Amino acid sequence: MLHEGPVRLSWILAVAAWAATAHASPGVTVYQSPTNPAITEGETVVDGDPASIYQVVLDYPRWVEVFPDIAKVIVKSQHGVEALVTLVHPDGNRDNLRFKNQPAARMVYFEDTGNKHAEVWGEIVFVPGDQPGTTRVHTRLYADVHGLATLVVSDRDVRRMRETKIARDLEHVRMYFHRMSSR
Repeated sequence: MLHEGPVRLSWILAVAAWAATAHASPGVTVYQSPTNPAITEGETVVDGDPASIYQVVLDYPRWVEVFPDIAKVIVKSQHGVEALVTLVHPDGNRDNLRFKNQPAARMVYFEDTGNKHAEVWGEIVFVPGDQPGTTRVHTRLYADVHGLATLVVSDRDVRRMRETKIARDLEHVRMYFHRMSSR
């Protein structure tokens, strides 16, 4: 997710440079959507059944355990499948997200509501894996910069940021559920 507030050239260039060297770890696949150049997809497989894994991910305060790059979760409101959540990162940056989950599909769907310079949304789907007792976690992340931000951020930079975000998040999910299954 891209952070709220003004686009800072130094932050964008630092992320773009770091992302250029980032690669998905073994067990995590990241690729461009075949239908939309502003969407990056990724997947991994974790131990556990899809319904249980989905329930863990719906527990937003637990995200500080799953994702080490989240320092605090503030649930502003939650009504049924919809929620307004702020993720606070260790550097103080915040992602303001609106969730509109789809339980029948075991899909977490969110939109970043705090970014004036980009449109960002994502989906995380939990389906049975090929092996019994496993779940395939499939992620789609859409991010497209617009307005003045396009003067300092190229489509290639945004793609690298999406790729890096998905690779890191899926690796964190893999590590978390591996620790849980080892207990």
